Amino acid sequence: FLEFAERVKNPPAPVVEGPAMKIEKSTAIQQQEFLRSIKCEVSCAAEHVTPEAGAGTPDVCRVACEVDKKKLAEKIIAGGTPTPSEVLGYFNSELKERICFLDGGMGTRIQAERLEEADYRGERFKDFSMIDANGVPVSLKG
Repeated sequence: FLEFAERVKNPPAPVVEGPAMKIEKSTAIQQQEFLRSIKCEVSCAAEHVTPEAGAGTPDVCRVACEVDKKKLAEKIIAGGTPTPSEVLGYFNSELKERICFLDGGMGTRIQAERLEEADYRGERFKDFSMIDANGVPVSLKG
């Protein structure tokens, strides 16, 4: 409280205002010269490291492995979570057997490829002509 009373009784000296700052526009050439003047060279003396063989991320579309579907189903029924490699192996094996539809972001990604019906039919069903009551080719049903 005493400090406040002292400041009221003897106020500090007013701040002297300096000249207003003047900002001048610069030309593109002046900006370029300035940026080049602050350029610095950086050199790296660290030893380069080569990755170990097989350390890279595999192409998930090319991963092939045997999957015990019964064991995988039991794990899920028991409340367990399959490992990413188990899911990947299962999904890749299913893609070899049947058509799988994906929803969400991946479905949108596939739509971006603008695939036509012939792309989905492949060689096996290229001449297949059976259509159900709704006009959907039977070969595309799950």
